[in-house]
Amino acid sequence: MAESAYPDLDGFLTGRVPEELRAILTGFAAASATLRDSLAMAPLLGLLGSTGETNVQNETTAKLDDVANSIFRDALQLPGVARLISEEEAEPVELGDGRYTVCFDPLDGSSNIGVASVGSVLGVYEGLPAAPADNAPATGRALVASAFTVYGLPSILVVATRDSVDGFAFNPEERSWRLAFPSIRLPEAQYTSINWTYRDRWPANVARGVEQASDGLRGRYSGSMVEDILRVLLAGGVFLYPEDSASPGGKLRMLYEICPIGFVMESAGGAASNGSGSVLDVPVTAPHQRGALVAGAASAVARYSEAYLAG
Repeated sequence: MAESAYPDLDGFLTGRVPEELRAILTGFAAASATLRDSLAMAPLLGLLGSTGETNVQNETTAKLDDVANSIFRDALQLPGVARLISEEEAEPVELGDGRYTVCFDPLDGSSNIGVASVGSVLGVYEGLPAAPADNAPATGRALVASAFTVYGLPSILVVATRDSVDGFAFNPEERSWRLAFPSIRLPEAQYTSINWTYRDRWPANVARGVEQASDGLRGRYSGSMVEDILRVLLAGGVFLYPEDSASPGGKLRMLYEICPIGFVMESAGGAASNGSGSVLDVPVTAPHQRGALVAGAASAVARYSEAYLAG
């Protein structure tokens, strides 16, 4: 097939989204390409291992976490962006009077660096309060676009707007992201992605939900959320990261992990729930608020929720 059959991201978005939003999405894509290079060279550049410090999440920071955060922070300071919220920054970075709040996890799954795929996640919100709080909560319904990148072979960028979900593969020769998976719709569930070693931590309602959602499905779990989400999108399945005794409120972060992935799933005809309802309806009152996520084929998510709420 001729190369022209694979439009690049910028050309694909032109006329589909407002110009300022297009700049944010292409900025995220350009930053993803830069981070891809750093990941590929990490063993030769001394970028493996930790910094010996912890971030605002009280998690050990990898050297590449700092690199990734700098790359995305620089790339996303754009016209139209009022503030940036990063996993690696304790407070929002205020930029001005733009219409968009851009939230990102610069390096998702950093414990897998050097041994498995890692990724980046983006959420673009319109009208988000400057400081989400109890008296001014936000929800994922303020999202106008989200995206995530999986740095693998090939490297894949998934972009979701309110109209469609599309996948782009990186062409290293011309350094462009080319449309490879147009108009993604979730297939029927084939796989379940969950860390079964945590089953002893699950409360009874979570255990019921996991069993029901996973019934009849084959297990596939990489330990890298973005890699598992990509499999769910393209091959069909359900990804589960519920609350447990170690993280009673859930472990993933709402603004830059759960809601952007939930937006992708709902835009592609699937669902994303915390067990009680759509993750996009959960009030968010703090930049780094955590939660639970069950995302993928709508039928599997519904089975989880029904069992989770029963009894």
